[in-house]
Amino acid sequence: MASQRFATQYVATEWGYTSGQTYADPGNDVEMDVVFTDPAGQEMRVPAFWAGGQEWRIRYAPRTTGTHRFRTICSDVSNPDLHDQRGVLHVSAYTGRNPLFQHGPLRVAADRRHLEHLDGTPFFWLGDTWWMALCHRLRWPDDVQLLTADRVAKGFSVIQLVAGLYPDMPAFDPRGANEAGFPWEPEYARLNPAYFDMADLRIRWLVGAGLVPCIVGAWGYLLLWTGMDRMKQHWRNLIARYGAYPVVWCLAGEGAMPYYLSTHKEEDRRAQIAGWTEVARYVRQTDPYRHPITIHATGRASSRDQLSDETLIDFDLLQTGHGGYASLSDTAHLVVQALARPPQMPVVNGEACYEGILE
Repeated sequence: MASQRFATQYVATEWGYTSGQTYADPGNDVEMDVVFTDPAGQEMRVPAFWAGGQEWRIRYAPRTTGTHRFRTICSDVSNPDLHDQRGVLHVSAYTGRNPLFQHGPLRVAADRRHLEHLDGTPFFWLGDTWWMALCHRLRWPDDVQLLTADRVAKGFSVIQLVAGLYPDMPAFDPRGANEAGFPWEPEYARLNPAYFDMADLRIRWLVGAGLVPCIVGAWGYLLLWTGMDRMKQHWRNLIARYGAYPVVWCLAGEGAMPYYLSTHKEEDRRAQIAGWTEVARYVRQTDPYRHPITIHATGRASSRDQLSDETLIDFDLLQTGHGGYASLSDTAHLVVQALARPPQMPVVNGEACYEGILE
């Protein structure tokens, strides 16, 4: 008998499936998706995430009201607890005041010059950078809630944050942990769902306050440390957990910049450009919501220069320098250059001068 569930348009709804069959390494051995069919017959295949133990969870944000049907697909088709579970989702309209749910998540407008909500309402990007918001540097709940309230009061609309694989530190540096440890176990053996449970609290709070999370998958050079398979697994987990929210994807921070202490930087730079191009294709194929994709550029550069195929990004996220007034001319030049460069796309200056850098 099909299960009956209820949801609200554009708002993430979540439930789980527990396997009666025990897997020795469930996070690596099993993948699960849920295929939703909307009232018009359009299908959307949404990845589920491993929640720890023998449990997988699904988050889904329906784009339309009415009756949606769903069925599960598990890589282990012999497991009846995870494979071919079916149900019906009854979706009602959103009646609250959060603009992210009133107007829907973001997309690139038809003029290819700005971002807008799904209903066509223009979106103004005023972003604040909290690279390490998901670790214990910003304590939950006190620091996160205090800073969120401050930024909402000042009119910010976007928060840029890194999904656990941080810059400016070696792998598994204690500064990169949150209350539940690191996002990955040592040697990137497997994901740590508890880390992302704590990250969920922060990201959900931002969305509830009307702020769009710009989720940066990892710092660029981390790809050479995790390897391609693990980075794709990392991104699949991010899409499964946060794709149901009104987010923007940033593939990597400083995508083409080698690790600071690398002794073969040009080789690393080429490998990172090729690697993040492959990850970009994977994210575009895996995210059923088609959230806007970009990549954070190296200093005084364009997102387009971080990949070998610039058509894989939806908007250009510039970094224009930290040199105080000396950065003004570079900023003007880079913005004008980016706006004139084909193919046309929205341009955002994602990193100029920070407090505390060159005072």
